[in-house]
Amino acid sequence: MFLDVTKRRNPDLIKTGVTLHQTGEIPPNTYIIDVDILKENVKLLSKAADKHEMTLYFMSKQLGRLPEIARIIENNGIAKAVAVDFDEGKLLAENGIKIGNIGHLVQPGKHQWKEVLSWNPEVVTIFSYERAQQLSVTARQMGKVQDILLKVVDSEDKIYHGQEGGIPLHSLEQTIDNILQLTGVRIVGVTTFPNLQLNSLNLEMIPTENLSTLLRAKKILEKKGIEVTQVNGPSGTSCETIPFLSHKGVTHGEPGHGLTGTTPLHAYKDLPEKPAIVYVSEVSHTYDDKYQVIAGGFYGRSNMKGCFVGHDKETIMNRYTAAYELSPESIDYYGMIAKPNDFQIEIGDTAIFAFRTQLFVTRAHIALVEGIQSGNPNVIHLERKW
Repeated sequence: MFLDVTKRRNPDLIKTGVTLHQTGEIPPNTYIIDVDILKENVKLLSKAADKHEMTLYFMSKQLGRLPEIARIIENNGIAKAVAVDFDEGKLLAENGIKIGNIGHLVQPGKHQWKEVLSWNPEVVTIFSYERAQQLSVTARQMGKVQDILLKVVDSEDKIYHGQEGGIPLHSLEQTIDNILQLTGVRIVGVTTFPNLQLNSLNLEMIPTENLSTLLRAKKILEKKGIEVTQVNGPSGTSCETIPFLSHKGVTHGEPGHGLTGTTPLHAYKDLPEKPAIVYVSEVSHTYDDKYQVIAGGFYGRSNMKGCFVGHDKETIMNRYTAAYELSPESIDYYGMIAKPNDFQIEIGDTAIFAFRTQLFVTRAHIALVEGIQSGNPNVIHLERKW
């Protein structure tokens, strides 16, 4: 999905993938993150947010939830993280990363609220009165009042399978009334996801029905006398979308793929953020007139089309072959690529992919590499998955 744009806008990242693999500095099944470009992207996002008076929480799950990456992001302009579940929050908080938002997409369990509150999150996203009640009881026991966001949903909203949930708009007023009786929590805003999607021509990000639901929910809160300080509108957050979201009234964004220049729009349009991630593996063997590559890092919604394959960094980008997405029913022990007609593939060659991914659900290693842009690549951290 991002192979062509990476070739055009960050070819040194591809070359570095070949060099590090062929010299044995990284193993097959490794994502390389270009730290220099990551820093640049974070600074661009931070500057755009400041200009349009938005606050950003960075999302680390796509990048493997590594504290090392979180610190790089924090040091370059985005101070707090959004933790999509308890486990991510725990890993980041225990490594000194400030938590901006937790609970969206996954609600903490009923016995986890005390630890969540010990991290002093800026806000906690709540899907129901029952979860708000649990949080309130724990907060009162700890002598706290926790600010919360209400996740809202309406019948026409776009919801990804496995992410269903939220307070229906038709029952929001009653739920607010109930939560206002709780003394350990304070409603400060609303959120939903996704608020943007790629249009049918792949030319721009356009609002989903969720954004309309979000703004209607804000008005309901205000009608109830609640001071709304956060209208949190994640999905596709980038320098391109921040002005639009801010104009609509969104106060907070949560860039994830924007950090690495891999939102859906980045595949079709050159935006300020550059591609900062590739997946590097190795040709293992042949089978049925095709080649198998060592896997572990493929992702079911990658929209992967092909890869570069070879062992020479100077020619790798002229050696493209098609790749085949695996069935969701399969474990990705191997990935399959086509036998090309115009060049030879050798066992042990490097295979370079660039696609939309979620590192935290893969078995891939992660290499953080500095100096790619200056011609002196240096692996500053290798997170091994074994």
